Amino acid sequence: MSAPDLVVIGGGIAGLTVARDAAAAGMSVTVVERHNDVGGMLRGAPLGEVSVDIGAESFATRTSGVVDLIEDADLHLETVAPSPGGAHLAARDGERTILAPLPGRAVLGIPGEPEAADVIRILGVAAAERVAAEREYGPLRGPEPTLAELIARRCGDVLLTRLVDPLCRSVFSRPASDAFLSQVHPALWRAFERTGSLVRAAAEIAPTTRTGSAVGGIAGGMWQLAAATAGAAENAGATIRTGTTVQGITSAGGRVSVHLPGEQIDAARVVLATGAHAAHALVGEEPPPAAAGVRVVAALVESSELDAHPVGSGVIVAPDVEGLAKALTHASAKWAWLSDALGPGRHVLRISLRDADAAVERAALAAELSRLTGTTITPEQVAATTDARWEEATTAGTISPEAAQAWSRRGIVVTGAAVAGTGLATVIPHARAVAASLLHATTPIDGIRS
Repeated sequence: MSAPDLVVIGGGIAGLTVARDAAAAGMSVTVVERHNDVGGMLRGAPLGEVSVDIGAESFATRTSGVVDLIEDADLHLETVAPSPGGAHLAARDGERTILAPLPGRAVLGIPGEPEAADVIRILGVAAAERVAAEREYGPLRGPEPTLAELIARRCGDVLLTRLVDPLCRSVFSRPASDAFLSQVHPALWRAFERTGSLVRAAAEIAPTTRTGSAVGGIAGGMWQLAAATAGAAENAGATIRTGTTVQGITSAGGRVSVHLPGEQIDAARVVLATGAHAAHALVGEEPPPAAAGVRVVAALVESSELDAHPVGSGVIVAPDVEGLAKALTHASAKWAWLSDALGPGRHVLRISLRDADAAVERAALAAELSRLTGTTITPEQVAATTDARWEEATTAGTISPEAAQAWSRRGIVVTGAAVAGTGLATVIPHARAVAASLLHATTPIDGIRS
């Protein structure tokens, strides 16, 4: 077999995107994926008579990356907007639990209108006034603190604990203390640098629709994006090898060698589209601690009470609220295509578990769904379930710019969430920029960011 121009290690959406763009431009490309299926966290699973997303189920619309890929690669997928129900929040207020709609105009929980009634309902009058005063603080001085430190310092602990930290944990699967605003929401960070105020920045870029709806989906499920991109890559000439484990990568003499069991593939360049733990191990370096796993459970529930969509598109659960779930998505309330497929009285609910290793019996699942939706759901009404556990599902343990630059000098380029940040809106543009750099430069561009 002749040596390819490019070997892509990892068949998630980042690796598939690089493979499609590079192959479409005339490069010979081989994708190597250790699992039997490509797609990474874009995966569908049968639930009753429908297939549902058991990984990522939407994409942020803050960039056009997903839509651009669909159009450029002619993927024949229909993008759709969510139903306008918005999401709710479950948070502690002393001895009671608040269950209320998330603020209508906010970004990462930072309200653009702190005086609004939906903000006061969650924060209280005094805490909302503290947030409103942030408009007059002026620009940040010194190095960027963590998102938790930034919010606590400028807006107060109540906003941090009741809105920002729960949303950060839900969207990025990590606490605000482990995140930086410039990483998780670059557009908001740039607006903050320009305006000198988090509140003014949020007001500038906050969606006009309810929080939770600044996203898009694909009719039939997001899992189709990975399948379609893989097909487009193969149609362009790429070879995709699944069920194949890479044992290591070495480089010498201007070539990079990918070592497989009983085989070696030499290429001009290698793209690593894996998690940070796997990437460091493959290049022969001590890997950082693996990021925490995430487990998603989806249930088909037969309940006419849920026809009213009592919590809109779902519930973000603050860490201090007891229970099994850190978030709930009422998928059939969020997506009309799924509701239409199921019909009245039948619903798909997804929960992200706090303990990825927990065994959840049907009775406990029904009780948790009842608690979060405010309805009565019996174990008998849970008609079917499916679940998936995701390793390295967060950007904890990211690949540093210094490591990425050092590897690029060896012909190894990195992409994916471990270097670009979480979310399809960031990952796909980064992967396309990596592919472009391989096509138009002798030395790949270091530290590409969308």
